[in-house]
Amino acid sequence: MKNIPLFRHIILQPTTICNLNCRYCYLPDRDKVERMAEEITEAIARSVKTLNYPVCLVWHGGEPLAIGIKAFKELVEPFRDLRIKQKVRHSVQTNGTLISQQWCDFFREEKFEVGVSLDGNEFQNSERVTITGIPAFPKIMNGIELLKRNGLSFSVLATVNSKNIGDPYAFYDFFSALGCDSLSINVEEKEGFNRYSHGFKKSEVKRFWKGLFRAWQENPVIKIRELDMALGWINSVIFCKDKKGREEKHYARGFWPTVAFNGDLVIISPEFISTNENERQQFIVGNVVEKPLHQIVFESQNVWYAKEFFAGVANCRRTCAYYEFCGGGQASNKYFELGDIAGTETAHCQNTRQLVVDSILEVFESANCCHKDDRKEVLYAKRY
Repeated sequence: MKNIPLFRHIILQPTTICNLNCRYCYLPDRDKVERMAEEITEAIARSVKTLNYPVCLVWHGGEPLAIGIKAFKELVEPFRDLRIKQKVRHSVQTNGTLISQQWCDFFREEKFEVGVSLDGNEFQNSERVTITGIPAFPKIMNGIELLKRNGLSFSVLATVNSKNIGDPYAFYDFFSALGCDSLSINVEEKEGFNRYSHGFKKSEVKRFWKGLFRAWQENPVIKIRELDMALGWINSVIFCKDKKGREEKHYARGFWPTVAFNGDLVIISPEFISTNENERQQFIVGNVVEKPLHQIVFESQNVWYAKEFFAGVANCRRTCAYYEFCGGGQASNKYFELGDIAGTETAHCQNTRQLVVDSILEVFESANCCHKDDRKEVLYAKRY
């Protein structure tokens, strides 16, 4: 375990501002114009140079492209040699509305992996709007068309919300025709600025996952992260029922260092940088200008919320039948939902892990592809 890196990803917040005002957004400062300075990325680049393994730089939140292409290029420049030497790769998560030909040229030149946030067809995406309430769908689609025209592959991150949860078939039909490489799905969460979200009933979420899985079975043309992960785990359990013959999965939980626009660093969950200003102070473990990022992460293993989170993960491992699939949940969900980072089961666990597995197994059972003994083996794999 000592040789396993503490992180493989670094999240960077180039700006707090966002040009959209999505109803379920968790970011509290998206109306503030704060921008990352080049000295921040220069400091991060110096730290990355000392690592003996590559990392992925994830540019995320508010809207990364809102900083402007000139400023963004300046932030990326310190990593150019590292990218050429394959010490770093770049990934950006964007709402897609600001993508231009200049951005496409830049993404190609720096070999960016591009993720676009989109919730489905025009109606299903209607909770993603501009500050003035104008639907963002047309501009998002324009950005996607530019990516496709330039031969740039892209993935999609979709949020299950009140507009798309009721029609998973239309949801899948839209994305299967969109041309994206893969689809990742988050169910709307109580988190950050959105901690008072109404949430969904388990029955609603299960209907969504069952419908989505059936739609995918009928036309499996794109990879869906959540289904892919669940099917992999189910297969490993069903087809290797002898516990001695099944390799138990041990999780090396990454620390996911997240660097705010001003160089402040949080660990474990990127969402901790999105708490309000006073609340955020308890999660900041250092500043990358004042001390190397890798050193801050190493020293932060014993900060209060890291210790609490890993104690909670240990409890999950002892008590949860889904642990081998889930790995102990997310610290931010435990904090925002339970008020206890050392807690165990959350709505996030249920909605994006447990109900995905349950839904797939129920579809298999109804089609006589899976015996109830297999279902029992999956659900109690950790305990047998």
